[in-house]
Amino acid sequence: LVPGRPRPFQPSGSVTHPPAMPAKPATRGRPSSRDAMLDAAIAVVTEQGAARLTLDAVARAAQVSKGGVMYHFPTKESLLQALVTRAIEHTQQSWEQAQQRLPDQPGRGLRAYVQTSTAERPDQDPFSSALLAVVPGDPQLLEPVRAYFKQRMPALSEGVPFERAALVYLATEGLWLLELIGASPYSRSQRSKVQNLLKQLADRGGNLP
Repeated sequence: LVPGRPRPFQPSGSVTHPPAMPAKPATRGRPSSRDAMLDAAIAVVTEQGAARLTLDAVARAAQVSKGGVMYHFPTKESLLQALVTRAIEHTQQSWEQAQQRLPDQPGRGLRAYVQTSTAERPDQDPFSSALLAVVPGDPQLLEPVRAYFKQRMPALSEGVPFERAALVYLATEGLWLLELIGASPYSRSQRSKVQNLLKQLADRGGNLP
């Protein structure tokens, strides 16, 4: 759903085949019941598609009562909103962690973005693919994604001319989306060359290669 995640989501609980979004740790390292239900919802979306996501399906996957699910998520819409929020939080956390591993120099934020967005092929992330079918058609779900994209651009372009940052950003987003929908025309070797060039463009400040 949101480019910038480094690898498929990892579960916080024991749900079968969950996707890549880790839950926030709770006391003593155990996932909270709310996070466990989000893991279950992710598993339902991944394995059956977003259209099959219901409170009943989440209750079955999480092995709790429907009332237990409704305590945290009264409606399917509130559950979807929580999934979108989790995706955004994970994306932000991954970008911040990637920045910390890079030297403090101009373009660090942009390079971290390219690195996390292209580290794994998004077509290996069925959760994002499934949510992509739902979010664009729901203004309430789309709004936090719009807000996140708007607020992160200044941070990504810090220390880099706007035109360069925008070019790298658009190219990275385009590659991510093509791969997410399974339409990328690039071989593994070609993809690697594009990825390396994007990193170079992020690193070189205002100097075009």
